[in-house]
Amino acid sequence: MSIPTEHAVKSIIGSFELRIREILEGAWEDWLLEPNKSIKSARTRASIVFDFIKHRAITEFDGDPLITALPRGQTIQFLLKDEVLIRFKKANASGLGSNIETTAVLRFVDPQLMIPDLLPEILRVEVCYHLDALATKMEILTVGARDRKRRIWAYEVARPANSDVLSFELKPATSPSSGVEIRPRAKPAASEADKEE
Repeated sequence: MSIPTEHAVKSIIGSFELRIREILEGAWEDWLLEPNKSIKSARTRASIVFDFIKHRAITEFDGDPLITALPRGQTIQFLLKDEVLIRFKKANASGLGSNIETTAVLRFVDPQLMIPDLLPEILRVEVCYHLDALATKMEILTVGARDRKRRIWAYEVARPANSDVLSFELKPATSPSSGVEIRPRAKPAASEADKEE
């Protein structure tokens, strides 16, 4: 299999990106509603979030003739337009999907290895969510190609139009016509004890 180019992948999955974003952001919202999340480990969190992603993706893509769900053991991958195979992952510090190196993982991340039952020309990419430093929110969502432990390229999943623009109406703390005058605080007068020193 050849290494997928960003342009080729984007041209195939671009029309699915808003749906992919909704799946991931919805799964994170599900996690935020989870009781006792503060006592759960990072690994438990990743597993629970993945389950939310998996169920949301299955529901979202069900019945879409351009998407085939491919369950594989405890995980699931999705084949888009019979050309691009995606898997959802939490990003590690290097921006790659975090995982334990199993045979199945190596088949996905090593462009030289074949995935059973798939044509060799199928392009494989990861859709990753990147958490902020405190793991309180998904900071960025990316689509990326890799060669084992090396990221080849990645780009941010499309956002809805105008989603990154927040409008705030700024009002002055006091109106100039309110007559309020702001004065610096005067230093307190020295006490008798201070004067004797």
